[in-house]
Amino acid sequence: MDPRLARRMALAALLLGVLGDVLFDRQALGLNVPIAVCAAIVAATLFRPAGAVIDRLDLWIPPVAVLASIGVAVRADPPIVALDLGLAGAATVAWAICASGQALTRQSAAMVAALGAWAAAWLGIGSVVVATRAGADGSLRAAAGSGRGALPVIRGLLLATPVVLLLAALLASADTMFGRFVDDVVNLPFDLSDLAVRAVIVLIIAWLAGGTLSIAAGELPFKAGEPRSLGAAVRARAGWLVLPGATEAVVVLVAVDLLFGTFVALQVAYLFGGLQTVLGSGITFSDYAREGYFQLVAVVAFAGLLLAVAEAAAHRTRAFLAAGLGLIVLTAVILASAAVRLGLYQQIYGWTELRFYVAASIAWLASGGVVLTVLVLRDRMRWLIHGLAFGAIAVTLAVTAIGPQALITRLNVERALDPSLVPPEGFSGLDAGYIAGLGDDAIPEIVEALPRLDAASRSALLATLEARRAELAADSATAGWAAWNLARERARAALATLPAR
Repeated sequence: MDPRLARRMALAALLLGVLGDVLFDRQALGLNVPIAVCAAIVAATLFRPAGAVIDRLDLWIPPVAVLASIGVAVRADPPIVALDLGLAGAATVAWAICASGQALTRQSAAMVAALGAWAAAWLGIGSVVVATRAGADGSLRAAAGSGRGALPVIRGLLLATPVVLLLAALLASADTMFGRFVDDVVNLPFDLSDLAVRAVIVLIIAWLAGGTLSIAAGELPFKAGEPRSLGAAVRARAGWLVLPGATEAVVVLVAVDLLFGTFVALQVAYLFGGLQTVLGSGITFSDYAREGYFQLVAVVAFAGLLLAVAEAAAHRTRAFLAAGLGLIVLTAVILASAAVRLGLYQQIYGWTELRFYVAASIAWLASGGVVLTVLVLRDRMRWLIHGLAFGAIAVTLAVTAIGPQALITRLNVERALDPSLVPPEGFSGLDAGYIAGLGDDAIPEIVEALPRLDAASRSALLATLEARRAELAADSATAGWAAWNLARERARAALATLPAR
């Protein structure tokens, strides 16, 4: 591919990405689908190779793509919409193949299926070829005007931008104070999280558009009678491929370190400052505790993955080691923030199985952080998967030993019986409906707590327990010795002590 063509193609793909964001971001499916399909067909036609002849038997494909896309705008039946979307997408990609000069209608069914499989794979790979060929003639390096030494930094900043935007959006949605800080300090006339979402949408659509346009330009490395492996095809089409090195990895890690450091500073000032600090900011305790721990857990998991990828791509320099260890420390504080936030939420509303398993996932991530620190220091990152697996095994066995249902029942009953355990804004009652829905592990705790509960809760739970006792008595599948289960037998013994009614 000619580098100048690759640059024009990259620009066109980016413009299609922006168009796709305008058409589809927070918009229901309708006229946006035929507009997008028509734009893709026109772009594919414009980027076909010079001299490429389109088989006349393939001219039915664009009308079918347009008609199918119009079906999305005139029908609302979900199955029909799904079928029309699939047909419009397949026909659009098929037209890209035809625009490159390859005939489809004349091919056998097996050859059409092979072309379709290659095209589907090339949708994700084609943009790599476009990006690498765009600078193959050295024009981008000359345009940068900063010499070879600045290019890794520039590439690192380009790689860091979507990563930082994504993580900033997650952190802003996880923490109200951080979101306010971003708005106040940066003083953006728009929502940062909204910008991040829109940027991701633009990049995804542009990436797929680049793959489609590269197919139309004749870059699909599969033609009748010319089979080739996918790896060989990428190497042949890309020519060269710049992989991230130490400098790029350090730039990305430092950028994320700066973002995490800002977030951690606010957490120290607010969340770790205690209840009065949170209330003094004008946010209710329950609202602040309710938000964020799922996002923070996602941030921690993403940070670990980022460090593993950076370590695999980079050389082990002092700068990389310092940036990586800094990221681990800051991530540990963010994980602690997630744990504190979950603890606050639990204090207000009590325990549920979901909250328990989130706590277990936090424990697993914490063990992973310890493993990661040791492996980074000892240059043994190849053992990371093993360490995470052993951590998962340990947490799983610990969860089994604890018995979440029994623990949740006991702790929630204690909250209901002792209001001093509940913060001023918390819920001090017992959610009898939720407790009744727990399994046999919870039954001994429920039976033991019955005499101490209020009449309404006792009546609701007693009806559920009696129904379960009847189920166990009638269930022959649980009566044999091979079906013996400790939790079930303990439930039977506890249910046998219920008063008769």
